[in-house]
Amino acid sequence: MNTNELFNQSVAEISEEVKREMELSFAVSEKIDLLLKTRGLTQKQFAKMVGKTEPEVCRWLSGRHNFTIRTLAKISIALETDIVSI
Repeated sequence: MNTNELFNQSVAEISEEVKREMELSFAVSEKIDLLLKTRGLTQKQFAKMVGKTEPEVCRWLSGRHNFTIRTLAKISIALETDIVSI
């Protein structure tokens, strides 16, 4: 089995729940990143706004962070916009 076939097989075995979780996590990260860029904020400035370290914000923006409701609320307040809407 070549690498491409192995990759495709591995992706096919991922549950729909995990796929959706990853999609949501990346969507949140991309929204935060876009807001930072449009407002001219650095990760360091944003980290200070939300009381976190720059490495933690970097992890948030990687798309692999499992955000808590509390963290999403803190981010929404700091950026003065909803990050997630229902």
